[in-house]
Amino acid sequence: MSTSYTKGLRAFNGLTQQELAEILGISLTSYNKKETGKVPFTVDELKKLSEHFNVPIENFFNDEVFKTNTN
Repeated sequence: MSTSYTKGLRAFNGLTQQELAEILGISLTSYNKKETGKVPFTVDELKKLSEHFNVPIENFFNDEVFKTNTN
């Protein structure tokens, strides 16, 4: 799963880790572990993220979504 996508999506929308943790109903520590890839997001959390940001859930499994061309 792409934790970089979650981090990029959060930052792009101007949200802090604390704000997104509150949306998911988890602690900041738990969210940080998930965003850094130490602990996976649950299916329910991914559904909430997908609905909150109005993006397909599949995007959370694609590392290419937030990469940019540096040429």
